[in-house]
Amino acid sequence: MSEVTLTIDGKSVTVPKGTKVVDAAKQVDVDIPVFCYHEKIGPLGCCRMCLVEVEKMPKLMTACTMDVAPDMVVNTIGDKVEKAQKGVLEFTLLNHPLDCPVCDQGGECPLQDQAMGYGQDSSRYEEEKRAKPPLDLGPLVATAMTRCIHCTRCVRFGREIAGTMELGATGRGEDMTIETYLDGSVDSEVSGNIIDLCPVGALTSKPYRFTARPWELFSHEGISPHDSLGTNITLQTAHQAVKRVVPRNNEKINECWISDRDRFAYEGAECDDRLTQPMIRRKEGLVETSWEEALSETAAAMPQGAEQ
Repeated sequence: MSEVTLTIDGKSVTVPKGTKVVDAAKQVDVDIPVFCYHEKIGPLGCCRMCLVEVEKMPKLMTACTMDVAPDMVVNTIGDKVEKAQKGVLEFTLLNHPLDCPVCDQGGECPLQDQAMGYGQDSSRYEEEKRAKPPLDLGPLVATAMTRCIHCTRCVRFGREIAGTMELGATGRGEDMTIETYLDGSVDSEVSGNIIDLCPVGALTSKPYRFTARPWELFSHEGISPHDSLGTNITLQTAHQAVKRVVPRNNEKINECWISDRDRFAYEGAECDDRLTQPMIRRKEGLVETSWEEALSETAAAMPQGAEQ
């Protein structure tokens, strides 16, 4: 594969041909803010947060949709870029509600972080904010669509990764809404990944909702007990209980995705009817026993040679 050398904020970097500018910038520790872009989903350039200045280009360009080119010179700082970032964030926040204290995304919200890092300290918007009713996506994903900034990550995830077009965008401008077709639910085996993808608090976990705050959680590395792939997961606990399970990046196995069974099965850990001891069927029914006896009984019941 041929490589391309370019300059970003005065730093030279060589990357494979076809790399997006936003990814090339990461190689030299230059942070370009994004909302709609995700490295595992095709670029769209709809949020405009990643605007950068490219030498010989008359206008600012979106770094998430632009391929690198030989001898390209990119500037991610400067008056033009800073003005654009503040303008984009002001526009993004026009209808966003000020409910950070009660939002489950609070403390790990990209919109909060970028508003602090790239936004301005006041708003000129005095009109009433738009309000959208919540969607019923089923028992796993909670919605607060007034918070939605129309990045369409959830829509593109369904189309490109999950292979199910369950979510779509209807309407235009202020009337644009992310919703399901014919008021259906989101039922794919990987639907919970849209919770991680959402850069605001529009899509959150129903089972986790209001049970803990991110800064209260302790993280423990784990391996999925529900598949044979060895999917990497992180179990997050608080107050002696598992509060949620999230993916742990491993490019060779699960990348940054996990199944809903891995994500939500932790609720069974505290169920009253959960088995905590092995049991053997006797004449009187199922009775508790030791692991040694259970394993011996299992080995004896297996066809000869199967245990090998």
